This record gives sequence, C-alpha cells and structure tokens, in this order.
Amino acid sequence: MHDITPEALLELIKSRRTVRRFERDKDVDNHALTRILEAGTWAPYAPYHPQGWKFVALKHKQREKAVSHIVKSDTIKKYMEAAYQAEPWDKAESGKVKQAWQEFAGDFVRNLGEAPVLIVGLVPASDYPTVRNYNDESAWSAVQNMMLQAEAEGLNSGVCTFHSPRIESELIEYLGFPPDQWTIAFVLNVGYAREVPKARPREA
Repeated sequence: MHDITPEALLELIKSRRTVRRFERDKDVDNHALTRILEAGTWAPYAPYHPQGWKFVALKHKQREKAVSHIVKSDTIKKYMEAAYQAEPWDKAESGKVKQAWQEFAGDFVRNLGEAPVLIVGLVPASDYPTVRNYNDESAWSAVQNMMLQAEAEGLNSGVCTFHSPRIESELIEYLGFPPDQWTIAFVLNVGYAREVPKARPREA
C-alpha cells in the first residue's frame, strides 16, 4: 500500500506544467535531483535494451557548456514555433500572440530558459527504426517520471528535443560517450519557474 491517495496523485499529474523560464540563480538541492533521476530509472522500458538509457545531470559550468552546444541548432526554435502553431489562438489576437511567441522563443533559445539543471537523456543508437522507436519511447516514459518527481519536490521542469546530427554528436562527445553508439532522446530543464503557464484544456 502507498501513502499517496489516488486523488492526490491525479492532482499532482494535473498540476505539472511545461515551464520555459526559470530562476537562474535559485539552485536545485542535490538530494532532490538524485530522487528525480531515480524516478526516471523506474520507468517501463523496451525489451531491446533493458534499462539501456543514460541520464546525465549538469549544473553550473557543465550545464552552460552543454547549452552552448545545443543552442547552435536552429531546430530548438523550430520546436517552439511548432508549439505556437499548434495553439488554437483567437484570430483577432493572432498578430499580438505571434509577436509575443517570437520574443518568447528567441529568449528561450538564447539559454534554454536559464534553468539551473539540465538533464540529458541518451539511448543506444540502432540502425533499425523499430528499435530506435522503442528506445525513445522508453526514455520518454522515464522523463515523465522525472517531471512528476520534480513537481513533487516543489520544482518545475520543461522537456525539449532538437534534431541536428552534428550538434548531437558534439554534445554526446562532450558528455563522454561515443557518438556512434548513443543518441539523445530528450533534454530536460529542472529548476524554479520564473513564470508558470496556465493549464490548457485536456481531451480524452
């Protein structure tokens, strides 16, 4: 039996938000960070590479160096633009909203929202698309666990991806892994929100 009630768990899930702006100078407790990483390891995983993931948490100068690699890719901005295009904005406000989102995306791309902690999720590389998909799905199950644990710790988080083979290879090498054996599944920001977005309606 668990102490947490079904209602409390659902409220925790519903309270999670994808945060893009963080308090840069407000550090994350290492004990909390360890629990967040541990939560990721308890996610369900694919049969091809059981628990074949790597989660690398970066702070301070290591975090800044990793970000300097990531922001070379313009796919981060495209990721933000795709999020904007998916929103059902009122046509009357579309011009103002577009400008606000362009400014927001530009701010995020400069330093990935200034979160004090960056967690990079890696999975084994594979020449088989099915295996790659399963590995990525395992990693995304893990990152959901991490985001919920971060919420339970009183922290905020926001996940993103980027697609640039050259920059991905640079980042993997910087993290100390062979670029031909690993791929990046996700990048997770963790910290204290500078602003928390409102919840969007959900559909089943």
